[in-house]
Amino acid sequence: MAELLPNIDVAVSVELVEFLERMARLGEESDKFEVERHCIHPGQRRTDIVNFRLIGKSIREGHGFQLIACDDRPGRVNVEMRAARWLPDPPTKAVYIEAARGLAGELLRQYNREFGSRYRLRIGARHGKAFAMSERTTTLLERFTILANTSSLHFYDWQRFYALVREGRQEIPDYLLRSHLTKAGFSSQRAVELAEIYMHLWAFKKLR
Repeated sequence: MAELLPNIDVAVSVELVEFLERMARLGEESDKFEVERHCIHPGQRRTDIVNFRLIGKSIREGHGFQLIACDDRPGRVNVEMRAARWLPDPPTKAVYIEAARGLAGELLRQYNREFGSRYRLRIGARHGKAFAMSERTTTLLERFTILANTSSLHFYDWQRFYALVREGRQEIPDYLLRSHLTKAGFSSQRAVELAEIYMHLWAFKKLR
């Protein structure tokens, strides 16, 4: 069973969008990251996401992190580490924290130097048991992966993928979903893309 990964966030005193934009600019100017901005705003709530993908070589394929700000959590920005393939995969808690401090933590230190702040990564424990996939979630996931055309999803593949979110009662962790997708024959890059779509669909589902 995969080791439970910790929650990581940053407590900020400025507007969340302003903080994200400053971090995005620093990431772009560093020439270390490809930076992508996203906004999910289906209703009254808003979620802003900035992706930082490492450009240079790394022992972890597709390495980077996300900053996630939800307007129903003022003053808090979540930090989630990403990799198409961890080493080990899935990552241990220690490896995950080390990655957070090395990437997100370093950019945050640069932010502090430029803006005279004292922000830091807050690393906490996740309470409860390690993630255990239910029989229903397993069935929905297998229904998608077994029948999917891994090189090019067609209409019915997408319908089964949407059902994984619509009918599921569990949100599969990013690293675990990617692991199942690659084992099913998807390329590492395609697994990352599908995991990101899955994450956005779940974010929308939670806002309903």
